[in-house]
Amino acid sequence: MIEITMSENKEIKNEKLLSLIVPTYNMAALLPRCLESLVSAPSAADYLEVVVVNDGSTDSSLAIAQTWQEKYPNILQVIDKPNGNYGSTVNAALPKVQGRYVKIVDSDDSMDTEVLELFLQELHRLTAQGECPDIIHTPFVSIGPDNVLEVIRYNTMGKEPFDYGRICSLDEVLQQGYIRFFLIHALTYRTELLRAIDYRQMEGISYTDTEWSCYPTFWAKTILFLNLKLYLYNADREGQTMNPKVLLRSINQLTKLTDQMLAYYQQHIQDVTISDVRREWLKRYFENRMRILYKLYLLDMPRADFKAEDMEAFDQHYWPICQQMQFQFVLWPENKVLRIDYIRYWHKHHKRWPAWFECFNALVDRLARFVYVRVFRK
Repeated sequence: MIEITMSENKEIKNEKLLSLIVPTYNMAALLPRCLESLVSAPSAADYLEVVVVNDGSTDSSLAIAQTWQEKYPNILQVIDKPNGNYGSTVNAALPKVQGRYVKIVDSDDSMDTEVLELFLQELHRLTAQGECPDIIHTPFVSIGPDNVLEVIRYNTMGKEPFDYGRICSLDEVLQQGYIRFFLIHALTYRTELLRAIDYRQMEGISYTDTEWSCYPTFWAKTILFLNLKLYLYNADREGQTMNPKVLLRSINQLTKLTDQMLAYYQQHIQDVTISDVRREWLKRYFENRMRILYKLYLLDMPRADFKAEDMEAFDQHYWPICQQMQFQFVLWPENKVLRIDYIRYWHKHHKRWPAWFECFNALVDRLARFVYVRVFRK
């Protein structure tokens, strides 16, 4: 059983309220923009800590970070370490951060400086009132090709079910069933929560930000939604890990991460402190995780790259696990209009749907996406 307690309400003066972990690897061109957006907040010197973790960069990222450290010694510190990939940077920084709350900022992204100032003032208000929610959730802005902006909120079909500014029980939120909007760029955690659960990320592979979005929900008790578009996510950088082409080349990393997360689930899901609501939500979370992996093979992968023997090996590994854990999920097209289960079709025929149908489905997907973004994500 993991015991998680609130920190005592300490004197706010000279206390860092927010620590921002900035992992960087060969981001010399973008790192200054990121850091400028953070240290320029008027309250930064009083309330903000920025920890840049250089992950063995071979460009001038380390020198740039050290220059900024010399300029802003009360705000910024640098950790230099050998390359170990994303998770290792978070693991290196967490024991050292001093802020009451902690958030990750990728070095190719940035924050809205004015909104960051509002966020720091809100943390000050919460601390002064002795309120310390375990999770703070804020919308973020995804910046796509041609500078097209999309606001990502915790909602479904435009409905935001919780009052901004009110601390909620996390079970109250999770019983609504929404699972797709607990994303790394939206999440800020109470630092002592992460330390209480001995939080660590898998090292040596990418995509471990998924762990940041998952493991704390086993243990967190409270959540606060703030209507502050804090994070600016650069979704258009070439080579970015979430680029569909990069994602498809990284299936082996995704499966290693999934195995690790499933092991965590099996280890902790029977803990007596986990509520039935939390247990059910986490089950759905992992069902969705498996759905995404099957989708990479059966829907997203170009037909020229698809190998039935690779899919067969993947399915033989994961399908028995899904049955053992009583996961129940289907793989419908993203548009939800064509209710066809690709996994069931695979198990019956051991091949993908015909090419003509996938082309038709892609057209319906694009149309549904166009309507959804313009109607519900303004």
